[in-house]
Amino acid sequence: MDLTATALDALARTPIDHRYKGIPLGADLTLSEIATQGWNVTHGDLALPVTTLRQSALENNLAAMSEYCRRNGVLLAPHGKTTMSPHLFKRQLEAGAWGITAATPTQVAVMRHFGVKRIILANEITERESIQWIARELEADDSFEFMCLVDSPDTVAAMDQALDGVLHQRKFEVLLEMGFANGRAGIRHHRQALRVAQCVSDSRHLALAGVETYEGLLTNGVTPSDLEDINSLFSAVRLLVHDIAVEGYFGTPIVTVSAGGSAYFDLVVSNLSDWSESEFSVRLILRSGCYVTHDLDHYQLVSPLDGRRAASESLHLENALEGWATVLSRPEPGLAILGAGKRDLPYDVSLPTPQRAYPPDGSPPVDLRGRGTIFKMMDQHAFMTLPDDFDLAPGAIVVLGMSHPCTAFDKMRLLPIIDDNEVVVDAILTFF
Repeated sequence: MDLTATALDALARTPIDHRYKGIPLGADLTLSEIATQGWNVTHGDLALPVTTLRQSALENNLAAMSEYCRRNGVLLAPHGKTTMSPHLFKRQLEAGAWGITAATPTQVAVMRHFGVKRIILANEITERESIQWIARELEADDSFEFMCLVDSPDTVAAMDQALDGVLHQRKFEVLLEMGFANGRAGIRHHRQALRVAQCVSDSRHLALAGVETYEGLLTNGVTPSDLEDINSLFSAVRLLVHDIAVEGYFGTPIVTVSAGGSAYFDLVVSNLSDWSESEFSVRLILRSGCYVTHDLDHYQLVSPLDGRRAASESLHLENALEGWATVLSRPEPGLAILGAGKRDLPYDVSLPTPQRAYPPDGSPPVDLRGRGTIFKMMDQHAFMTLPDDFDLAPGAIVVLGMSHPCTAFDKMRLLPIIDDNEVVVDAILTFF
């Protein structure tokens, strides 16, 4: 699946200057010219702070997830909200992704602008104008495939009414969102789900394409109890799919079952990939999105291709995200103040973790793992503890590992891509 060449070509001509974090002060060039500058992050060539992507890790992760899905006979529509980068959408699709997942109608519009042909909006839509805009996209492009979520008769009725006079040639495909108590959106009870399914079946413009759930909100843990809770949710999904099929409420020849964050996609596969006993056709679509960059902390610990990786599993994910900041001040023994803060680095799951430092005199890098700790961040500053006798002068460049990619990308409009010599070889833009 190719993204629109015209849109990507125009993106390559985007003027890049001081309005983008990390770009050397005074630089004035286009996005496509960044690859030829030979900038090295460790030499101070970029204006810090900046977040970079490591090329080798990106390539590994794209290949690993593609092979994982191929091996298990499942499709992948990675959550685009993780990066909101058309360049990375392109790489994911070229690596075999079936489509891209969005979280908001605006994200759908960005994806459509850059030519994404298959989109799952993993959310309900209640805005009339957004429903009608998507319907017009469907009417104008027969190759465009789209699904969103519903979880109540009221939403079904409102969507059906909004589509009057707008959708003529096609049905608007929706998935039932199966939720759970104290969760987010989604249907809480089996009987209620069957009622919503019947409402979709009886509607004029909607077609029930399948069932969706998101297991990641159930737990962040990996204990047997945590994993059993997830398996129980998937058992409820299987039963619901079966009963909807018996009632004849599905409106598409192939039933879509979709689940899967980036922590427990192996459980999605083991519970929901095999439907050989059913008399209807089912396709399973994973929506894992953070795999493309992985991280150092949350997903590193819980991913089935990292912290929970079986001894027999050859595939693995690597961290591609790194934050770079300078030491601004050593005001007290054991304390370093870095020039990067909440506006630059993610902090919703855990604070960044120091990895290494490049001294300002050009001497070899210093390992900070287990020696430096970020304990507080302000808007533009991070507070790092060090051993009292640790020599790290102002001007040193510190590399930080980060957790939860979803809140790393939204802080940078541009992310340089670096090779394993820390040289900038490309860059991507984000659209948040």
